Amino acid sequence: MELKELVREIHWIEWQLRSLEDRYGVRSEDFFKAMEAGELADFDDIDDPHFRDFLEWHGLCKAWHWRQKVYDTALQRRSLIEQLRAAPVAA
Repeated sequence: MELKELVREIHWIEWQLRSLEDRYGVRSEDFFKAMEAGELADFDDIDDPHFRDFLEWHGLCKAWHWRQKVYDTALQRRSLIEQLRAAPVAA
C-alpha cells in the first residue's frame, strides 16, 4: 500500500473519531485507554444506547493504531525525502 493511500485512510478514520469525540466530549485516546483497561464495562450491555457507538469507536481506534504502524513501517522503507520528491507538484 502506498503512503498516500495510508494517509487518506488515516484521515478518514480521524474524521470518524472526531465525530465521536464531539458527540461524547471525550478524546479518542482517553476513550481507548479506558476501554482497553476494562473501565467501560458498564456499557457492555447490547441494550445500552451507547453500546454500538462504543463498539464502533473502539474498532476505529484499533484501525487508526494499525494504520499508523503500517505508515511508520512504510516510511522507514521509503524515506520522507524520497516520498516528498515522488509526489506530484501542484501547478
